[in-house]
Amino acid sequence: MQLRGLVLTDFRNYAEASVEFSPGLNLVVGRNGQGKTNLLEAINVVSGLGSHRGATGEAMVRQGAERAVLSGTGSAAGRDVRVDAEVKRTGGTRLLVNRVAVERMSASSSAGMLVAVAFSPDDLVIIKGGPEERRRLLDQGATRVRPLAATERQEFDRVLRQRTGLLKAASTSQRALATLDVWDESFARAGAVVVRNRLAVLDKLRPEVLRRYRSVAGLPAEISMEYRASWLPERPSRRGFLEGSELAGKLQSGAVAEDELRAALLDALARARSRDLERGVSTVGPHRDDVEVLLEGADARLFASQGEQRSLALSLRMAERDLVAADRGEDPILLLDDIFSELDETRRGHLVEMVAASGQTIATATSSAGWPMAVSRTLTVEAGRVVAHG
Repeated sequence: MQLRGLVLTDFRNYAEASVEFSPGLNLVVGRNGQGKTNLLEAINVVSGLGSHRGATGEAMVRQGAERAVLSGTGSAAGRDVRVDAEVKRTGGTRLLVNRVAVERMSASSSAGMLVAVAFSPDDLVIIKGGPEERRRLLDQGATRVRPLAATERQEFDRVLRQRTGLLKAASTSQRALATLDVWDESFARAGAVVVRNRLAVLDKLRPEVLRRYRSVAGLPAEISMEYRASWLPERPSRRGFLEGSELAGKLQSGAVAEDELRAALLDALARARSRDLERGVSTVGPHRDDVEVLLEGADARLFASQGEQRSLALSLRMAERDLVAADRGEDPILLLDDIFSELDETRRGHLVEMVAASGQTIATATSSAGWPMAVSRTLTVEAGRVVAHG
């Protein structure tokens, strides 16, 4: 898999830019604040994942413009690929692959999309941050192996916004209250698909994360990842805290049918109806779920050391890369955003080994001095302008 060229218009601090990449290691250098990370973010957008920083369209569109236009050309699954993206200041992102909208693509044609996996010093928030960071990890993972998952997540978000609007209007509108049942059905149906996609990715990630962490940390540690659904009924457990019902066990094993998920979500919405009306928001659903990362049985967010948390975050990203490579039969494009500056010598060595064994890599740094690997092409960025060397 390879990205050969990228053209940007009104994206972040790039008024206009055209960049060509080599098949090997591309190093993007420049002082802080010049647009290095913005370039990696643009690659993530044309791979169908949006901003790896979680930014909205308003943040990605250059000041004074109404939309940003991106175009990437390359190859995937042995075929030439062209991806065109339009990022609107308000209204989301529209993506065309070989001039076909992603939501209209068949499974076979979507397998030919460009796929990128981004590594950043900010990845530590996957472990230390709130549930939204871990939800994003699974949602983006689902999109990497199945591009239509992004459209399915967008559909859930649309239904969630509509239901929230009805909840806010219900106090003064009998009509809004009367239509809630219809939107609860849509919410449960779309939400079940999102949870199904997340569970499928989580099931594949677990063994890869364990393998990568043991290698990075050099210890035979036990790592587990458990999906925590906010909408399951709870009961006291033998360990003294609340656990979900029988369905919770099925969630962890992955042996749960989409119809079961839909029925459970619909039941949860019914139980939460009065609370939702009082607060004017949807208090249960996939948008409030979490993934608990456990190190030796303890919540890594609370009990792991800073070094252990960094190893876990790096292992999660490496596992994403492994997942895509296994699913697609070829290496994804690796994006390394000034990652080496935040790693100790041991973790840096493991990342170098992975990069050396992978395909195309696009990395950023403030300087090329002391770079631990041979570079195929160097790109210098200054104030939204890119110059290639080699």
